[in-house]
Amino acid sequence: MKPWRNKRVLLGLLLALTGAGALFLLRVTSQADAPAPVRQTAVQDNPDHELKELAVQLQRKPGHTPVLMRMAQIEHDLGKLAEAAGHLREVIRNQPANADAHLELGRILYEKGEWSEAIAETEKALAANPKHVDALYNLGAIYANAGNTERARSYWKTAVDADPQSDSGKKARQSLARLLEAKSSR
Repeated sequence: MKPWRNKRVLLGLLLALTGAGALFLLRVTSQADAPAPVRQTAVQDNPDHELKELAVQLQRKPGHTPVLMRMAQIEHDLGKLAEAAGHLREVIRNQPANADAHLELGRILYEKGEWSEAIAETEKALAANPKHVDALYNLGAIYANAGNTERARSYWKTAVDADPQSDSGKKARQSLARLLEAKSSR
């Protein structure tokens, strides 16, 4: 074989291998970038079934906070506020300083129309974490709905100061702006 022909064959082989490698890499990276399909389980589709499964877990490990919190969330979503509150109260019995349990219980009590109890529970969330932006926002909302705009303004300003980029911090800023608009339109 002539030397120039040898070089052409080797060059062709090198190009073919390079192309195959690039194709392989493209395939691998495009599969890695594709989101995994969301798997729906029977438990996710059936809240009553999920509650039964969680109750079994709770029997194995009584007072388990994540299980109780999830049960409270499901019961709340089903409109069973008393049951949701019961789960949250159990968490609080086991962990009195659990700010998230106090916050969620405060939300449920507010929905039930028990405003003073909602304020008390939400203030307990703040006692556990003074910069809990969701608790600060919620207290502002409760006071605004009760007509106490000065207290609402105070809580919302503190929420914005605590975490201006969070959802609750942004909502607090918007609520403060609405208070200002309402005051200036009078």
